[in-house]
Amino acid sequence: MKNWVMPALQTLFTALVITGFFAVSWFGESLTLRAEPYDPFDPFLGEYVMLSYPDLEAPSGMENTTVYFTLKEAEDGYAVIDSVDDQPFFGAIEGYTFDQRVTAPQLEQFYVEQGTGPELEAAEDLQVTVDVAPWGAIRPVALEIREE
Repeated sequence: MKNWVMPALQTLFTALVITGFFAVSWFGESLTLRAEPYDPFDPFLGEYVMLSYPDLEAPSGMENTTVYFTLKEAEDGYAVIDSVDDQPFFGAIEGYTFDQRVTAPQLEQFYVEQGTGPELEAAEDLQVTVDVAPWGAIRPVALEIREE
C-alpha cells in the first residue's frame, strides 16, 4: 500500500467531521431560547454555565423519559416546542424530560471565557442562540445576557 493512503484517509475523515459540524449552521435555522443559568464552574473543565430553558415545557404524562422534539419561533421571538413525541421522527432533536422541562445534552452546558461565568450566573436572564439543522442536529452558537 502506498505511504500516502493512510494520511489521505485521515485528512478526509477529519474534513468530513469538521464539515458535519459546520453544516448545522450552513443549512439550519437559527433560533433564540430563553435560558436560566446555574452551577458555573468545574475545576477540571474550566468555567461553563449550566442552562435550563423555561419555555421548553414537557407535556403532561412525559416525565423523566427520552423525547424527540422540534422547535419553532414563537410570537415573542423566542423558540418554543413545536412538536414532541416519545418515538423518533425525521428532523427531531433527541432529548429528555426532567422536572417538567425538556432539554437536550447539547443544550445543557455552554463553555465561556475564563472569568465570565459568575457574571453570566448573576444575570439570571440569558438567551442562547442555537442553530437547528433540518435533520435534527442542534448546535449552540452564542450565549448573551437577555435584555427585556
